Amino acid sequence: MKTLLAKGLRLLEVAVVVVILGNAFFSRLGVVRFHGDESHWIATSCYLEALVPSRFAEPEWLRRTSVPDTFSAPGWLAATLAPEASATHVWSAHYWTLTQPPVSRYLIGLGRIAGGYAVADLNIPWDFHIPDAQNVAMGARPSSGVLWSSRAAMAFLSVISGVILFLLVRRCGGAIAGYSFLGMYAGSAYFLTHLRRAMSEAPLLFFTTLALLCAARALTVSPRRLGRSVAWLLLMGVCAGLAGAAKLNGLALGFAAAVLCVVVAFRYRGRDVKRWRVAFLAALLVMMIAVGVFILVNPFLYPQPVLRTVAMILFRRWEMTNQASRYPEWHIPDSTARIFIVSMRVFRDYPAVHVEFFNEGLTALGLYLLIQGVWRWLGRKKRIVDAARIEAGTGLAILVVAAVTALPPLLTPLDWDRYYLYPVLFVSVIVSVSLGWIASHWREVVALYTES
Repeated sequence: MKTLLAKGLRLLEVAVVVVILGNAFFSRLGVVRFHGDESHWIATSCYLEALVPSRFAEPEWLRRTSVPDTFSAPGWLAATLAPEASATHVWSAHYWTLTQPPVSRYLIGLGRIAGGYAVADLNIPWDFHIPDAQNVAMGARPSSGVLWSSRAAMAFLSVISGVILFLLVRRCGGAIAGYSFLGMYAGSAYFLTHLRRAMSEAPLLFFTTLALLCAARALTVSPRRLGRSVAWLLLMGVCAGLAGAAKLNGLALGFAAAVLCVVVAFRYRGRDVKRWRVAFLAALLVMMIAVGVFILVNPFLYPQPVLRTVAMILFRRWEMTNQASRYPEWHIPDSTARIFIVSMRVFRDYPAVHVEFFNEGLTALGLYLLIQGVWRWLGRKKRIVDAARIEAGTGLAILVVAAVTALPPLLTPLDWDRYYLYPVLFVSVIVSVSLGWIASHWREVVALYTES
């Protein structure tokens, strides 16, 4: 009876969280400030219909697109970028296939279709070289209905991501930690802007949270169940491939899954098996799955998967270099400026609480708590989930995923707000863990403060 009651209360809690997040992310969805890049993502959502080329008629603007003349690819990539290298133009090498993988476009397209809009209802891509009024006159701004439907899909994904993160933070740091994160996520102007726009951030976060959930499950399964842990990590590889196919940097999650294969083998305490061989094979398989899924969902890569993936990476680097020169006011010139700008953005400007020392101090405390708990756990000391400890398996999953996703964006040459999504998210997670610990140990904290 008590078990049924506990499950009922947990389901009720999840339902309340869904209602809170649904209200936050769907409320006034149409008045989120429009960004020209949304025009690009919505226009190219026609790639969902392009998955069936025989039934797809390319819009004129897409048919005219080619590889930019100023992009100089190495000679060994020339053949794969030639127009004749693909059977159809829509999946050949040109700006839209090189600049980003297509899964975010698919998901935006699903939202658009759910709203009753077809390819004929789409806008043309925004041109940042001409005035906004001219773009609107040319039909580059999506209609209000198309925009709302496309954003609704992003809001839906963001709500699911928020629920998963709430549950993981709650498990890691307790109820107060979970509800602290809920407040920071649902009350953050930064998240409510970037995760509701019809762009790649919401899909990227969605598949990242799924990968994080798989990682946490793999690490919290009994150390004697090696097969079950490996199965969760293989599923994490699928999520990593989809995250990379939403935005290229999501592929880094495949490395996180590979690292966790080694951790699972280290923790294994079952019957005698060659666990390190299992770890190596599992890590290799996880990486292969991530890459395989990344290729499977992108027909552009089919003719030459390796070369075209390299071409996408080189093209993205070339595009960021051009953006830095085109918008010098957003360019981060050197390491000194980077330290100042990045810390200001991550700890003051973009978190829900705009107090730098608050976020920095609690992030440092949270990292200490997570690392201490993981160290004890890896030392095979008894894992205790109560008010006094951090749940170490979930904590390690958070640390590893944060390391491969939140640290690389800090090296970006562009000071663009959406590039800080991962760092701001994981600062919010770690700050919430700290708040949960402080709430459970407030007497000790007060005593330490009064003694000093």
